Amino acid sequence: MFPLSIPPKTYDPPGTFMKLQFVAPTSLLTVLLFCAMASHCLAEVRSITVAAYDSPEETRSSADFCCTGVEDQLTIRQAILALPSSGGTVQLSAGNFEIHKVPQTLGGIIIDRSFVTLAGQGAATRLRLAAGQNTNVIRIIGSGVGHVTIRDLAIDANRTENDQGAGDPNLSHDRFEFCGIKAFRQAPAGPSADEDCHDITIRNCQVKEAHRLGIMLEGSNMRVLDNALGDAGSDVVEILTGPGIIRGNMIDIVGKTHVAIGTDRANDIIMADNVVRVRTGAILDIGFRSWAGSLRHSISGNVLTVDNGGACGLAMDLRGMQATVTGNVISAEHGTSRVKVGGGQTTLTGNVLENITVEIDDTTELNLPVLLGLNSLRNSQVELKRGVLEELDSKKSVEQ
Repeated sequence: MFPLSIPPKTYDPPGTFMKLQFVAPTSLLTVLLFCAMASHCLAEVRSITVAAYDSPEETRSSADFCCTGVEDQLTIRQAILALPSSGGTVQLSAGNFEIHKVPQTLGGIIIDRSFVTLAGQGAATRLRLAAGQNTNVIRIIGSGVGHVTIRDLAIDANRTENDQGAGDPNLSHDRFEFCGIKAFRQAPAGPSADEDCHDITIRNCQVKEAHRLGIMLEGSNMRVLDNALGDAGSDVVEILTGPGIIRGNMIDIVGKTHVAIGTDRANDIIMADNVVRVRTGAILDIGFRSWAGSLRHSISGNVLTVDNGGACGLAMDLRGMQATVTGNVISAEHGTSRVKVGGGQTTLTGNVLENITVEIDDTTELNLPVLLGLNSLRNSQVELKRGVLEELDSKKSVEQ
């Protein structure tokens, strides 16, 4: 139970109060009915507050729910369930929340309903997976679950103390139930769900140290925006199915990570304006990746920097087709990184590449052209292994 909360304040537009004073008596019943309906609507728009165990006393005394520092995911779950059917926001206070695995679930914090926002106070709201839990910190699940936003949270998936998650390699998704945030319509072993999750937004969060993926979203209209992200055992960010947008994220690799930004079986994807940095001593296998068979990726305005002593084998691994790659800046140690193009109808123009080998190796056997030109290359080269390469001569273009 939680104390009755006062409906949120609303403010009348200028002049409304004066107009109501002069309503004719014959219209009074209409006005009262209108006010009753408005009050009902306002009551359905809910924001429920949850205080951390170490929040100040004034914060805890005014909160709808208060955590104890033990099994805090259960208190957060109660708050989510307390939202009206129309949805609303669960607002976490500043402070620390300890997250444990809930038996017979895939989390952590479970969100299995639509129109839910789980929000914090930015970096001051810290969710940490307790040792030995081996689960997702936040799991969004359910047939057709959508319009869910996770924002303004700092999530530590604590892979150092949660490194035992394996899963069945023969069961789809089972190896990937050890993430910071994951959205997928069902559990790997079922029961089956007919409709994908959709319209999931992860914004202004910090997510780091996931045993598998930092953020993994499968479905349509997925958005990963303006987050500060760190190492993960598999991918830092991955979208499956699509459409989706991965934009404005800052990714700092300080340990070992497989992929920074990737897609899998996804079409209609934008990867734009992200900054990836691989620190000295860190290893990143792949910077940006699109899966074989995927279509229509726009990869633009990104920056990938590999510090001296860091390593990134593939700055880009473009396995799909119909990709535009433009306006990116990639800088690595001499001879240590590559941009690999594995599908045709792909355009690489207007990029700045330093110490990069561009490898054209079209495995589709469709012989669709790869257009390459107007790039600024320093200590970089192009290798054609398989496929049709059409190079645009920048010097000739300027003269013409």
